[in-house]
Amino acid sequence: MTNLTQKDVLKVADLIKIRLEISEIEKYQKQLNTVISSVDVLKELNTDKINQTSQTHGLKNVIAEDIAEAGLDINKYPNRKNLKNNYFIVNRVIK
Repeated sequence: MTNLTQKDVLKVADLIKIRLEISEIEKYQKQLNTVISSVDVLKELNTDKINQTSQTHGLKNVIAEDIAEAGLDINKYPNRKNLKNNYFIVNRVIK
């Protein structure tokens, strides 16, 4: 059974670029140890005669074909004064 230390939790936090308070380190240490111990239970299963799978739903291709369609006709755009170089002018959202 693996037992993560606070140093391990801080390493994970560093990898995902988050800062943790002391109380959070202890909280996540307990939670991650629970998750890892649950995964350790799965390691005990004998899967020697089980075929590997990458998906279980049987679909072959779930991506639709990319078909080009006509875009917006800017000549029919009712407020053409808000166009500049054929781009829409909008209010700034991000400062």
